[in-house]
Amino acid sequence: MKKTLFFLLFTQLFFSQQYTISNAERTALVNIYNATSGNEWSQTWDFEKDPRHWYGIKIQNGNVIEINLRGNALKGSFPVYFSTFSKLKKLDLSSNQLTGEISNSVSSLTDLVRLDISNNRLTGDPAAATAMLINLEELSLGNNQFVFNDVESFLQNFPNLRILDLAHTQLLAVPQKISGFPKLQSLNLSNNTLSQNFSALSTLLQLTELNLSGTQLIKIPVELSGLPLVTLDVSNNAFAPNYSMVLSNMSELEWLSLENNQLTALPRELAQLKKLVHLNLSGNKITGGFDGFSALKNLEQLYLNHNQIEGNFPAALLQLDKLQMLSLTGNQLTGEIPENIPQLTFLENNRFSQQDIRNFMLKEKVMAGFSYSPQRYDEAKAVPAVLGSSASLPQSLSGNSYEFSWFKNLDQKTPQTTENYHISKVEETDYTAYTCEAYYFEKLPKELLEISFFREPVTLVKQLGTEEIFRDLIVYPNPTSDYLTIRTTKLDIEKVYIFDLSGKLLFSSSTKHIDVRHLPSATYIISIKTYEGVKSFKFIKH
Repeated sequence: MKKTLFFLLFTQLFFSQQYTISNAERTALVNIYNATSGNEWSQTWDFEKDPRHWYGIKIQNGNVIEINLRGNALKGSFPVYFSTFSKLKKLDLSSNQLTGEISNSVSSLTDLVRLDISNNRLTGDPAAATAMLINLEELSLGNNQFVFNDVESFLQNFPNLRILDLAHTQLLAVPQKISGFPKLQSLNLSNNTLSQNFSALSTLLQLTELNLSGTQLIKIPVELSGLPLVTLDVSNNAFAPNYSMVLSNMSELEWLSLENNQLTALPRELAQLKKLVHLNLSGNKITGGFDGFSALKNLEQLYLNHNQIEGNFPAALLQLDKLQMLSLTGNQLTGEIPENIPQLTFLENNRFSQQDIRNFMLKEKVMAGFSYSPQRYDEAKAVPAVLGSSASLPQSLSGNSYEFSWFKNLDQKTPQTTENYHISKVEETDYTAYTCEAYYFEKLPKELLEISFFREPVTLVKQLGTEEIFRDLIVYPNPTSDYLTIRTTKLDIEKVYIFDLSGKLLFSSSTKHIDVRHLPSATYIISIKTYEGVKSFKFIKH
């Protein structure tokens, strides 16, 4: 008996001395690994090595003090093995695929100063498991599926917060308790429907980073004007006119995102932001007015992708001496590419020709990064065809220097590699959208030129008589001199498109009463999108 006890004691002592942490803490780490599909992690652990060599683990004086497994592909329920780590100060399990509620084992981590479990699939009310963590300075819970029973009572437990992330937590107003966090430096309230109590932010005199993206704002709150903000994200909102007046009082701003706000022009107040380094205006409807950038002498990064900028490269952008990165992807730019573009320039999905890009490449300018493929060409077009007849879908590029590939439904590659797409006998399944990829390859003296050109969609539509009935759908009068009326008893209309006979889209509408008074006298095609698909008619405008 004594020998057995001695053996057990010796074994425990041996293993405790074998590792830099206790056997209990090592076992808890192994349990976390196994419970979250550790063998499928991006960075796995080698159990033959000491835990100090395991990814994301920091050890001090024989205790685990930090577990950082951010974005490491953890899966499964939230682990329940944290109570062993009595000295743990930082826990980051963010950007994984964890589910369920936060384990109550977290509540014992009273030394914790940083807790980040954002961007998972966690549910329930996090209050019970975190209320005892009164020493927290960083708390990130955003972008889960949490529902707070009482967010104000929850927040009163954390008087020392410097960083707070409550993104996508079903808030309807800025919590009043936030006004009592004098040390708060970073606040993320994005993806909530915030309609009131922005005054709670006005007392945060150390706040330098604020995220109000996707909060259904119609203007930037005036309560922000006295804050020392350096970073402001107000993207993905629905700004009305005069949304930006408060920007003129934000002279310390260095990072600003106005992405996806349906803006048609640059805000006048930009000229006041002399310290601005990063500006994101992508996903809007801006067409020009870039002389307004002239005051931004410190601007280094500028995003103008997916706007409505047409024509030649905007010359005003070349006057920004410190600009290092420029994205103009997804516009309608054509013509010469200037030699003095920024070191990182992105020009994909514009309308530059093979010769435009080739001429620039032959200048042999040394670039940190230049992205130019794919490009777009031709205009969107509808081609009418009668069921059972032949049809040909056109594109304008030609010559042996291109390799052609055609795609049905825009993403299903077909066997056809000809310049135009031919259908010998049109079937119902052929009535859809197509695109053509024209691939170009050339070995230049110092570089390889490789471009894919994609034709704007060409849609095969059913050719019909001047007045036809599709079950419960009628278009009248035909001919007309002013308005077309769509009569339907069962079908919901999603969208209406008007094309000329060349297939050029003239305009679209969502109503059943279409004003065509402005159209010249001619024959046109009206395409009506319903849940049953797209139904098209010819009509005559007198």
